[in-house]
Amino acid sequence: MARSRRIKPVPAILLVSLLMAVFSQSKEKPRYQAGKLLDIAVQDVSRGTAIIGGMAAPIPGKLYLFQIQLDDLVYFAEYRAGKLGYKPDWVVNDPIDLRFGKENRMFLKRPDGKELEVLIVKKVRH
Repeated sequence: MARSRRIKPVPAILLVSLLMAVFSQSKEKPRYQAGKLLDIAVQDVSRGTAIIGGMAAPIPGKLYLFQIQLDDLVYFAEYRAGKLGYKPDWVVNDPIDLRFGKENRMFLKRPDGKELEVLIVKKVRH
């Protein structure tokens, strides 16, 4: 008669450690880099045209232009906001946490911990 092998139970601590490792890898926090906000400018822009009562009316908006230094590069980035959009409240010359995304995207960590996605339009070596 063949002897059956019994599988020993995995200690609970090892199992919990393994599960924590798996979940922590899948939910990694974004890695930010510390840059410096050199300048931020704002312009009034039209976000298109709306038809109201049979008449064309411009849709007002804001264009925010950022200059951010990271190491020896200065990034020029823009953010377009509507009337109810986020109004950046950073202070020029203060540090700013950022991370890079795909296709010329940059994410700026707002003071409230959320992110603001901006489009990189130019890079200049400082």
